[in-house]
Amino acid sequence: MVSVMRTFFVFFGFFIATTGTILAQVCGCTDSQAVNYNADATINDGSCKYAHTTFRAEVLGTLDSLVDGSSSLFYWQNGLWTYNDHANNCIYLIDSTNASITDALCVKRIKNQDTEEIAQDSLYLYFGDFGNNSGRRKNLQILRVNKESFAKQVFQIDTIRFSYEDQTDFTARLNATDFDCEAFIVTDDSIYLFTKQWVSAQTTVYSLPKTPGIHVAHRRDTYNTKGLITGATYIPEYQLVVLCGYDYDKNHILSALHPFLILLYDFKDGSFFSGNKRRLDFPSGTKAQIEAITTSNGLDFYLTSEHFHTTRMGLTFDFPAQLWRVDLRKYLLPYLKSKSKND
Repeated sequence: MVSVMRTFFVFFGFFIATTGTILAQVCGCTDSQAVNYNADATINDGSCKYAHTTFRAEVLGTLDSLVDGSSSLFYWQNGLWTYNDHANNCIYLIDSTNASITDALCVKRIKNQDTEEIAQDSLYLYFGDFGNNSGRRKNLQILRVNKESFAKQVFQIDTIRFSYEDQTDFTARLNATDFDCEAFIVTDDSIYLFTKQWVSAQTTVYSLPKTPGIHVAHRRDTYNTKGLITGATYIPEYQLVVLCGYDYDKNHILSALHPFLILLYDFKDGSFFSGNKRRLDFPSGTKAQIEAITTSNGLDFYLTSEHFHTTRMGLTFDFPAQLWRVDLRKYLLPYLKSKSKND
């Protein structure tokens, strides 16, 4: 028996020596679009770097004045729906070809203080009433509305209240807090918040349960987006999150409001910055207060911008609320194909 085992190990050692490190795993950048792509890498370690990239964005139309405060966008019942961050409690179905309103559903018994995002799972819509531009709010909440009851206009509403585990200062400082939030996603068991950090121009992910009650949002990870994050969309089967936002400079309006996207993909569950992180910029000179993003297929993305109007030093700046479309096949299709093949 000893002789047989010795023969096996000698043969196995010879096999490994002649065929190379067949059992070895190589960590590195596995995305062929990255500048530091490693063809030998078998494990994505999140190290991919990308050249500065701009892409084409198409304006489909100007939004109706009823939704010029559009701050959320989601795909439901085979259509695009949007919601204002203030003023009324109706979600509006908008035509994906020209941005016109084609239908509306109004939500009873919801007080909309500053709802900045609507996310969803198979059963519920989640209204993120947690806009916090001054950093002083202590009544942060997410309202969970049963989809079936919503469609029938018989509302079943629960409340998920939360606080940030590391916020201790609630002094009001308008547009000078790192505890604002306008983007979140919902997974099988959790809610993940992506903060809008006015001071650091980064985003931090916080997690909390998606069940009704009072919760503490736990800090997970931070990423330097170099701008303000205002919306998120999630395709769970592809481990893909796309964030939208814009550059911000309170002192120089002409260098602010330049929109961008952040692609997060090939990450480990719940660790969104552990995989590929790629920023895509709208064309140079584009100005828009991009607030929301959604997709139904992970390739075609729709965005809305909120109406922006201000006067600075005698100059008036006015950017309309619009519906946009971007085609990200060039950047995401190879990854989506690889995921489908592997699955």
